[in-house]
Amino acid sequence: MKKLLSTLLLAFITIAGWAQKEVVWENPSAFTGSGNIEFDITKMELKETETVMHFRVKFIPNYWIRFAKESFLKTPDGKEYAVVSGKKTSEAESDVELDSLFWMPESGLADLVLHFKPVPTDTKEIDFIEGYDEGAFRFFNICDKKTKKEPEWPAEWKGVKYAQDEMLPEAKIGKGVARIKVKLLGYKPGMGMELRVGGFRPLGEKEYFDKSFPLADDGTATAEIPLRMTREVSVGVSGVAGGPLVIAPGQEISLLMNIGEGNNRPLAIKGFLAKTNMDLNEKFVKLLPKDAQVIRYEALSQCDTPEKRLAWLKDEFDKKIAEVKASDYTTAAKDLLCMEAEGNFVEWSRFFGGNYTNLMMTTGKARITSQKEYRDLLKANDSLLVLSEAEKAYSYQYLDKPTSPCSDRFWTLPLSQLDKDFSTRAPWLNELQTVYFMFSTDEKEWDGLMAQMKYEDCKGIVTDYQKEQERLAQELAQKESIFFKKFDEVKPESILQTILDRYKGKAVLIDMWATWCGPCRAGHKAMAPMKEQMKGQNVQFVYITSPSSPMSTWQEMIKDIDGDHYYLTPEQYSYILAKYESSGIPTYAVYNIQGEQTYKVIGFPGNEEIRKRLEEAMK
Repeated sequence: MKKLLSTLLLAFITIAGWAQKEVVWENPSAFTGSGNIEFDITKMELKETETVMHFRVKFIPNYWIRFAKESFLKTPDGKEYAVVSGKKTSEAESDVELDSLFWMPESGLADLVLHFKPVPTDTKEIDFIEGYDEGAFRFFNICDKKTKKEPEWPAEWKGVKYAQDEMLPEAKIGKGVARIKVKLLGYKPGMGMELRVGGFRPLGEKEYFDKSFPLADDGTATAEIPLRMTREVSVGVSGVAGGPLVIAPGQEISLLMNIGEGNNRPLAIKGFLAKTNMDLNEKFVKLLPKDAQVIRYEALSQCDTPEKRLAWLKDEFDKKIAEVKASDYTTAAKDLLCMEAEGNFVEWSRFFGGNYTNLMMTTGKARITSQKEYRDLLKANDSLLVLSEAEKAYSYQYLDKPTSPCSDRFWTLPLSQLDKDFSTRAPWLNELQTVYFMFSTDEKEWDGLMAQMKYEDCKGIVTDYQKEQERLAQELAQKESIFFKKFDEVKPESILQTILDRYKGKAVLIDMWATWCGPCRAGHKAMAPMKEQMKGQNVQFVYITSPSSPMSTWQEMIKDIDGDHYYLTPEQYSYILAKYESSGIPTYAVYNIQGEQTYKVIGFPGNEEIRKRLEEAMK
């Protein structure tokens, strides 16, 4: 009997030991990156025989994804555990064949599973790496939520203190560099994340600022933004967090963020208007879970006359402003939030038809299937609220303040253009906004606008820009492969042949592009290796753009694009596109050594196709 009990006890201990060696993390914490493919790891099974990762994918129906057979799991000690298969473990899951295309179902949702060689069952954290090339899937910091430890704050961030109150600076034109520094806790080399700054057009510039600054291996990055005035901008780290930030020339702001926080505000902020920027991000985060509508459709749709609609709008934004005033935010944050609310009211009351139409569409109250249906609905809604001249004479309580240029709404809502006869704003602010408006118009109109200006600091923004353009033009004129306005006198119908005549006896690839065109830039990057391989062959790469590409931006970008570059007049550029019967850019055209066009395509067709066409053109 005693022997039997001992045997049973030993068997129980053995079974318990085996059970303990199978670890399951339900809905583990993980950073699965950003992009248009959403991943949600639902379970990790750490067994003695294998490690299994279950996950849900959300992506566009009938589009494909693919997992490479070189994928692996990586543990903190640097060891790698190869993927074995993508065989499903239940009927709810789908099989995945490694290195093959998996097509998303009509639902846009798929439950998948990957099997790997076994990692030690006492492992506390795992990374999934498909590869380190651009576009490869990488999931980091996968761990059991129950045992997850938050990273410790660096010593210099402990005990951060904030001012009790802060005030916005009055508008002043200057010149300097605003610096934004970020420290991202939980960051690992290979994550490939970036600090992004954008959402605004600097005063005296034609292009919107939208730049990315890669994080170093220690999770830090510094952005430098040339500025003339204090501005509200959008700042974030890809896949982690994003929100508004007030920056100023000559000032520095530091952000402490956590990769595990999702779309939350920064953990802490130091530097310029630190408490105000924390308040703005707190307000921004509170709005995220809600339907991102400024106006509630159900309530507004109950108003059956223009008078009731206007009264409802006023009441709605008065409530928003009262809510802001009652908060414990800084005076600066309150002012900015009130300016935002006031700007939204002005935009809604002046452009009611367009806003109401978009609201109906986003809430599903109107389903539009054609441009005609949209135009008809817009026309009907335009008559629902038409303001009289007296009603347009709105007294701006917040956007007329000397501090109002700090707000994004000052620049995005052209109040001086809407209310030339009614604005109560200081004349200098109106002129400041006129200068901003000038940089989105044809430069041929500038002389007339400049003649109306009274303030030297506003004029100085324009004259500084013009001097810089002259300097850049002189610099570009010295470069053999750059043709900046050198052919302005050539008639549009002759410009293409004039360019081609320079490359007689060569195969030519013409690339019609612009600095603001994302697909154009992607094509340049993709073609770079192919161009390097074709160096020394009888082929010339020619890039053509127009003044829609700001000269300074164009000059900076072409430094990394090997080939000849032409900056043509709008008329010349349009003529070439029309000749190619092109409806968009990038547009590519290939000419053979006899000067005959042999190929044309809109959109980058891939290196193999371009190379094939060029090799044929060289024969």
